[in-house]
Amino acid sequence: MVQTNMPAEEQAHNIAMQVAAMNPVALNEDSVSQDVKDTEYKVAIEKTKEEQVAKAVQAALKKAGFNLYIAENEEHMAEGIAKGNITEAQAEEIRNIKATVAEEKAANLPEQMIQNIAKGRMAKFYKESCLLNQDYIQDGNMTVADYLKSANKELTVVAFKRFTLRSE
Repeated sequence: MVQTNMPAEEQAHNIAMQVAAMNPVALNEDSVSQDVKDTEYKVAIEKTKEEQVAKAVQAALKKAGFNLYIAENEEHMAEGIAKGNITEAQAEEIRNIKATVAEEKAANLPEQMIQNIAKGRMAKFYKESCLLNQDYIQDGNMTVADYLKSANKELTVVAFKRFTLRSE
């Protein structure tokens, strides 16, 4: 619960504590550099594609009746062979399924779905990384911008600097 009658110094201190605790990279979405936006969007696209391919591979392995733990990587397959859980022929079949399904899925990913998921990831990035969009640490039901407006409709943050004593 936010006190609206607290002194401006205390409100500023609360925002400084937010910056120290949550380490925002920018004030708001508009103040994030285009390089950061481009990099984050590229990462979001790649991560989404990788996840979609991995889901398809797992579904194909499950459908073929393979244990996903054993099929996870070469070490697990070698362990499965050593313990007699799978044969070398089954390990080769797992490799073939992984390669074939991954290639097919990667070639047929719906671009609009990838774009939509990436946009959602970008929205999450802005919520976590932009000071005014972050959940206010003293009241998770509001953002920092909401806290400022509840304290004083004219109150805003125009800039911030974050210092740390350890190298990051």
